[in-house]
Amino acid sequence: MQKIIKIKGMSCGHCEGHVKKELEVLCGVTSADVSADKGTAVLELAHEIDEAKFKAAVEEAGYEFVEVK
Repeated sequence: MQKIIKIKGMSCGHCEGHVKKELEVLCGVTSADVSADKGTAVLELAHEIDEAKFKAAVEEAGYEFVEVK
């Protein structure tokens, strides 16, 4: 299954790397494709994950979680 997270505050590849690292350590996330230009992270999931975990991971990386689509 796939989820798209909207994120504010990313501006470069370094930002993308921080967010990708935090999201990919979550249990159930098989991959994360993060784009600073689009302000998104496209996640491939093995199973459903609570939205609060995505929010915590994005904020841990230092950016603003907006929503999950």
